[in-house]
Amino acid sequence: MMDHLVQIILLLAVAVTVMVAFQRLHIPSSLGYLLVGLILGPHTAGPTVHVPEFKALAEFGVVFLLFTIGLNYSLPQLHAMRHQILGLGTAQVALTTAIVTALLWLAGMNPVVAFVIGAVFAQSSSTIIARQLAEQGEDATPHGRLGMAISVFQDVTAVPLLILIPVLGAASGMGGLAGELAWAMAKAMLAFALVFYAARWALRPFFHMVAARRSAELFTLTVLLVVLAAAWTTHSLGLSLAFGAFLAGMMLGETEFRHQVESSIRPFRDVLLGLFFVGIG
Repeated sequence: MMDHLVQIILLLAVAVTVMVAFQRLHIPSSLGYLLVGLILGPHTAGPTVHVPEFKALAEFGVVFLLFTIGLNYSLPQLHAMRHQILGLGTAQVALTTAIVTALLWLAGMNPVVAFVIGAVFAQSSSTIIARQLAEQGEDATPHGRLGMAISVFQDVTAVPLLILIPVLGAASGMGGLAGELAWAMAKAMLAFALVFYAARWALRPFFHMVAARRSAELFTLTVLLVVLAAAWTTHSLGLSLAFGAFLAGMMLGETEFRHQVESSIRPFRDVLLGLFFVGIG
């Protein structure tokens, strides 16, 4: 117990020191967390932090990140930006995935693994992009809007990619792949229907009731309940936790509570996502 406490104190001390330095230099915080992971990881000299509970807890950082992304991209917004998203986004994702996949395949890598790596290379973080554009005052410029349009498409393609990767790993042969993919898409549609109708018929009146209590603590607990319940629903269907969180974010993004929900979830997202980047480092 005391060893874990010492490691947690060490992790927090290094994280605070690095983050203060990175903020002074105007460097994105995600890079700072990666550096913390490198400093305290097993592959560098010096102290090593190894708390197994951190890894499981940090995975929820991605869940809350996808939930936040879903809040910002409701169905009407996606429809309004469809031309920019589909045109530029499709070109960027398709070309990047195809080029990286082809190069890795020619280098002798398994084509399925090459495709997954290529698809990952085609992604970026809309959260980091949006924050960086806003800090530089370029979010309303033509190139800023084009960049965000491409980033939105990447976020959208990340969701089916989360569905596809487990299928690619489990399927054997083209026939098995087609069957597994069809079954995964059917489960995804079922999850979407469950979350969509729950949001339309239950979440809005439920949040009205919670908001009427005027308790910030109760509202935050309710948001956590909704995120984790949606994540559990998709996970129980064999899909990813992040996919359910993304769907829940899209549904709540269409309500009048979107900004309050986002402010309630932000502290959990930032801390857990920081732990996630530390784990990667």
